[in-house]
Amino acid sequence: MIRVKLRAWTASFRYPTFQSGYQPTLPVPPPSTIQGILSAAKGEPVYLTELPYVGYVFRSEGKGLDLEKIYALGKVETDIMRREFLYNAELYLYLPDEWEEHFRRPRYQLLLGRSSDVATVEEIKEVELEETEAPVGGTVLPLELRVPGVVHALVVEYDYSVTPRKARLVRPFVVLPFPKGKASKLKLPYDEELGVGVYLHRWHE
Repeated sequence: MIRVKLRAWTASFRYPTFQSGYQPTLPVPPPSTIQGILSAAKGEPVYLTELPYVGYVFRSEGKGLDLEKIYALGKVETDIMRREFLYNAELYLYLPDEWEEHFRRPRYQLLLGRSSDVATVEEIKEVELEETEAPVGGTVLPLELRVPGVVHALVVEYDYSVTPRKARLVRPFVVLPFPKGKASKLKLPYDEELGVGVYLHRWHE
């Protein structure tokens, strides 16, 4: 498999239960963000349920708060909204080898959240991960693994054949920030460089 490293100054991932007002960010991208990145790299809609596997690990150096001017729909009034963002962000994607060509020359810009969160491909390398008992984090995990954490219902993939897009698959996940200290452990492929286990999602099964 290959590991693609993306880097961005900022990242923000929509918190599913907040629709207006203060906008917090999830600590890691939901699967639908990964779908968006793969689709942008390939230049056409990609569905995670059609891939043999995809794994990802996200980490950042911290969280900040931005003030954003917004316009009410159909009105001239404006308002100020507070929006959280993550800074100095890194996303590691674990993908089948054939994805290398798409990330060598991405068709569209790669984003870690909103249009201002532009990411660049910093590294693509082949990796061989050996399975072992490893700390987990920087990703989302299915509930069946029984790892403690905050649970959210997240979109896995959108259907882009209709306008506006519609959620095609929604699942509950445990959302785990990148481990900084004691963390839950699972027997998983281990990325020694990052010091974490990598859960490979297989939604096609």
